[in-house]
Amino acid sequence: MGIIDAYENAEFRNRISVLATLIKLSFADGILDEAEMKIIQRVANNYGFRDPEDLQYLIKNYEKYSLEPTYNYDERIEQLYYLSKIIYADGSIDKAELKLLKNAIVALGFPPKNVDDIYEAAVGLIADEIDLDEFIQEIKKVNKI
Repeated sequence: MGIIDAYENAEFRNRISVLATLIKLSFADGILDEAEMKIIQRVANNYGFRDPEDLQYLIKNYEKYSLEPTYNYDERIEQLYYLSKIIYADGSIDKAELKLLKNAIVALGFPPKNVDDIYEAAVGLIADEIDLDEFIQEIKKVNKI
């Protein structure tokens, strides 16, 4: 399914918005490096977007899309996982990436009062190379609902 065709479907629209946000975070430091691109490609494949032209379209047009969080709490944490992996892919986090990730945490529907705690936990977990399942469990401890 192509990016344009998929945008009519709410689930795929959400996935496109996550990919676009991953790309936006990748460009926050001015470059889309190889490690970031590998994460984006892996997420795109997991989301069902396997056509390289779709990904190239999104890389050129990512600013047209805003983050549309899912209603499912575990899926929002999964989105946070991928966003956190992107900003840490090059081993450092600059101020622009920090600001974008904190904004994304709010956009994902996490309470603004918990943003700093969620950010610190997410980045720490990614630095520790925690897998997705453990990441979800640990974020739930930080952001109890």
